[in-house]
Amino acid sequence: MPGGGRMGGVAVTFTHRLLNTHITALSVKENLVFIGEGQHCHAHDVLSGRQLSSTQVFCAAVVHGLSGQASPAHDGSWLLLVFGQKSLAVLLFSPDQEKFFVLLEERNVEDWIIDAGLEKDLAHVVVATGHNSLLRCEIPDLAVCYKNLSKKTSGDELHSCPVTQKSRTVSLVSDIHMSDRKGDLSIVAQAACVERCVLFSGHLVMMTGHWESAVLMAGTMALQVMVWGPWATRDSEGKVLPLHCLEGHQGSIFSITFSSSQGLIATTSDDRSLRVWEVKHKAKILPPINPEEEQEYWRSATIIEKFASYGHRARVWRSLIFPTWIISVGEDSVVCVWEHSGTLAASWNGHDGASIWSVAACEDPLDRLITGSSDGSVKSWCLNAAVPIIAKLMSDLPWNDEHSTEKCSEVTTESVENSIAFNSGKTEEYNVPESHELFEDNCIEIPSLRRKPVAVADFPRCISLVAEDMVLVITNSGKLYSHNPETFWHLEYEDERFKNYAIMEANPDGRCVAVGTLGGTVVILQVAERSVRPEVEVVGSSGKVFALQWLTMDRILVLGTVGLMTTWEIQTKDKSRDHTSACRISTHYLPVSMHRWLCAVYVTPIMTKIAPQHLVCGDRAGSLHLYALNEPKPQHSLQGVHGKNGVTSVLCWHRGVVYSSGRDGYIRSLRVCEGRLLLLTATRVSGSSWVSRLIAVQGKLLAVCFYGVKLKLWSVGEEQTLLEVECGGAHRSWDLHLCGTRGWLVCTFLKDGTPYTFSTSLSNRMLPLIRPALHTQETMELRLPFQHRRETVLLTAGEDTTLRLHALQQQGQRQSFGVVRSHLSGVRALCLIEETHVTMSDNDTVWLVSAGGRAELKVWECSVSEFSDLASYSACDLCCCDVCVLPSGHDVCMEGDSSKLQPQSVILREVGSHMLRTGCHRNWKKQHLTLDPETRYMGATAFWVSSSQALVALASSDGFLRIFLFLRECEKLWEPCAVECGSCVLSVAQLKVVTGTILVTCSTSGHVTFWDLQAVVDWSLSLTASEDLSHQPHQPPQPQELTLVAAHQSGINAIAFHYNADDPSCIIMATGGDDNTISVWKVVVVEGAQVTVIHQCSVVGHASQVSGLGWLSENYLISASIDQRLIVWNFNKKDGVLWEDPIKFCNAIREDRAAEEHQLLMPVGCRFTGVPDVKGLIVSDVDETENVGHKSHRIDKRVFVYGMGLQVFDVSITSL
Repeated sequence: MPGGGRMGGVAVTFTHRLLNTHITALSVKENLVFIGEGQHCHAHDVLSGRQLSSTQVFCAAVVHGLSGQASPAHDGSWLLLVFGQKSLAVLLFSPDQEKFFVLLEERNVEDWIIDAGLEKDLAHVVVATGHNSLLRCEIPDLAVCYKNLSKKTSGDELHSCPVTQKSRTVSLVSDIHMSDRKGDLSIVAQAACVERCVLFSGHLVMMTGHWESAVLMAGTMALQVMVWGPWATRDSEGKVLPLHCLEGHQGSIFSITFSSSQGLIATTSDDRSLRVWEVKHKAKILPPINPEEEQEYWRSATIIEKFASYGHRARVWRSLIFPTWIISVGEDSVVCVWEHSGTLAASWNGHDGASIWSVAACEDPLDRLITGSSDGSVKSWCLNAAVPIIAKLMSDLPWNDEHSTEKCSEVTTESVENSIAFNSGKTEEYNVPESHELFEDNCIEIPSLRRKPVAVADFPRCISLVAEDMVLVITNSGKLYSHNPETFWHLEYEDERFKNYAIMEANPDGRCVAVGTLGGTVVILQVAERSVRPEVEVVGSSGKVFALQWLTMDRILVLGTVGLMTTWEIQTKDKSRDHTSACRISTHYLPVSMHRWLCAVYVTPIMTKIAPQHLVCGDRAGSLHLYALNEPKPQHSLQGVHGKNGVTSVLCWHRGVVYSSGRDGYIRSLRVCEGRLLLLTATRVSGSSWVSRLIAVQGKLLAVCFYGVKLKLWSVGEEQTLLEVECGGAHRSWDLHLCGTRGWLVCTFLKDGTPYTFSTSLSNRMLPLIRPALHTQETMELRLPFQHRRETVLLTAGEDTTLRLHALQQQGQRQSFGVVRSHLSGVRALCLIEETHVTMSDNDTVWLVSAGGRAELKVWECSVSEFSDLASYSACDLCCCDVCVLPSGHDVCMEGDSSKLQPQSVILREVGSHMLRTGCHRNWKKQHLTLDPETRYMGATAFWVSSSQALVALASSDGFLRIFLFLRECEKLWEPCAVECGSCVLSVAQLKVVTGTILVTCSTSGHVTFWDLQAVVDWSLSLTASEDLSHQPHQPPQPQELTLVAAHQSGINAIAFHYNADDPSCIIMATGGDDNTISVWKVVVVEGAQVTVIHQCSVVGHASQVSGLGWLSENYLISASIDQRLIVWNFNKKDGVLWEDPIKFCNAIREDRAAEEHQLLMPVGCRFTGVPDVKGLIVSDVDETENVGHKSHRIDKRVFVYGMGLQVFDVSITSL
């Protein structure tokens, strides 16, 4: 296949390493899923998600369809017919060898292929084309090819590409633009329908596997489905008349699916509908077994519309027919499950807003649904788990049959003068509460208020789960009931102190239950043999117990009045102790807030198993507090990190990282560092405003969320909803229990004073991710923060407002490390804060800048933590989380090679942010800031001017070059100056020179402008350590324009520099623009920041806009374009025809331009990339250990191409 070049004594080789882009085709056979992605085909194991093999099928065509069938020998191998655009190929996959073998290399037809199928004899292929015609093409006998393949040695790879080895290297020998074709298919028969129009979709049906009975269901531009076959009646011109015509859609028909066993046809359309048609016969017909019977099947059939369903909010792309369900997927990222009657049984958001292009399904017994999306992800779903969960009402409630004789207090409606009496003769003394206690629920009672008792029915106040089938309920009358399948409801305990108020919390193993009372007493109940009995009591405070939190199996934290927090250790009865006792081990005080409510967790040192050293608490004010175990007051506090509604859960998980959740819908990660809480990341849960609890199951972090009246279980790492249950909302008592051995989840809650419960299997919902997601929209920027051993850490920024961390592993696979949702709009600019000759470098920490829509700028600190002995380290023995009760075989810390990076090893911490403000206005209550919604940052560059100060330059869509100052110590951003450039600034870069500081900007007008920034650098170094940057005594200077070059006719999208080590003052600059032109310049910088720009050459190198440039060496340049081509150019420094003005070059005659191209910039290699809408490329060095033994004159570079996806190549240039 074309993949390089050999010209002018130079051989260029492209070696494919990774591709992540649209998943356009899926096919499932047994426990294997075949994936079509770009020009490649992958094989994955459905059960584990592991990639077995991968191969490139086409040179440039995108795989649009996969059709699989068993091999002729029926030995477990699979024949795979692959087609896309105008190309077709046949592969063989061997599960035993985990390899692909090519039986038929890429072949072409003259029209677009919409569907194809192999005939039963395996010597012909039937092709349905885009102009409503059918072709019968002769191919080499696949059965003979398979026999010849079987005779070869088992170790012979024969065009195979196992994933465990390097991807197959392909090189270009002839045409640089890859017009080389492997050959056309030999057509032996063809037929065309009378309706010769362009088809939007089509489905080829060959139930008996013969051309003589083939049927095409064609989705025409007339919004009809025409059913016809080459054997049907023809008109006078030889065109085939349709057998059936299905009408009803109001938009373009995107897919057609037929199930012969069900006799159903499903169509999806631009009108957002799914329509199902039923194929009926007057008499029952058996499945056809020969062409004649199949012809009669269609001739005698009557096709009627069964139902039309609307469940999608956008276009519907694909459908799938099951014996009991019909599946539809679409542009809105929703998977809809329909009953055969047309009723919507279930629906869910499958890929976080990304369009779902393809769908396939496993046959019994797996019952798995596989979906592929535009974000490059492939996910599996269990159809058994697709049925909505409905919580069941717990019946035979014992408190409904009797009324409590107790009285509850209610303030009477008597007049104020009768309610409050003043005694002038005797003055009573009252203890006046502190100001912050006026907000407490246990304010002292004023005796002058008269109360009238009113009898009410008993009702449950709190509920808890102590096992997967045992529920505890405390009623308003102080009765404790238990419920289990054996005894149903049973009165276990009754206590006067539980009346009117009680909170209940069970420890993780369910053996102890703590109940807090209104009087400050905490009763510890022991659960044994399905019975509950009191064991010990502790006095948590002098008043109401506001919160209980089990820190470990035997330690409980009690929050009382005035913020008093006491930790008690429960010493259970054993051989050395004849009774259960409780011992207070620490006392802390919660800072003042409006409401007393907390959640807490112990923090244990990362690499030790000694006792915990810190306590982290979250309060109702949304703050997090760090305590030393022997200090009553907090060492450090993060005020309001979770908003005004409060922190809901704190969990200490991998490597001492603390995760917190809140009612603001965010999950934040923190780390204890030198007695302070260091905020690492903040991630918002999609579709939820209230994260109630964090749990860890099988090494995965899950969040229990509430949205409206629904309870939702969210997978944080995979960003998908595992289940949704209607429960009425979050303001209620509820509890959840995980059975680690069975993988079962049980939940119970109170709704309208009645207990409900539901249970479900998590094993059917936590299925392995087959391929991870990249971005749901375009990848706008990519940077390489780290090279860890033989893994490369990537950071990508997308139009979907996210930053994503990845690791490119040596085997050519990508592992997702996390998603950061912090930006309000799309992220367009991303850069590293570069080190200079005056600053020191830290190999374990880098600083980055991201910017984008709504003029939003953020600064990040990215660090790598490495622990050598982590393979033997497990979850904290003292932490109170579900990780501690994982089933065997699940290691939460490491899997496989301990030297590999893990997601928790790379931390991306937001340290500063800034948004442009257009003004503010005040009223008597508060001040409102007006943010700039129009300006967008298009590009960024940043560098350190000292060890604590950095300058950030941003290219703005409003035509300004903005300069920001970042102070590392106080982590603040300030905009000291901005200069107008006249038109939208597309990019900005730093010109690295020995003396001075120079910036280069590119604009939509085609101008390249050089700016002197040295005065701004000197001014920033003269600043004092004051944090009030807005009141500095010296006015910051403005960048000074040095020179301006009219480089292109329109916008400049790419710029790249090559620095000469022998002559630092001479720099080679390359620019690429919307005029499809690549220009090379010589930039000379002399003392005094004098810049001279000399035009070297220009070439029209691509068929569309040039979007990426990078220097491979001093003489070789690589370019990328929207036309999806990568071209390597040889830059010769010969004296050729030079154009003083590049604009004249664009208007010059072809002969003169060709002469200059031949002299100075000559293409030597080309490769088609599978990434649509290319936004740019990054060039990096290849790991030196991979090039041992290569000659010194060989150039090896790694190229990352990004846009609507990501592709990685190794580019090698060798002199012949």
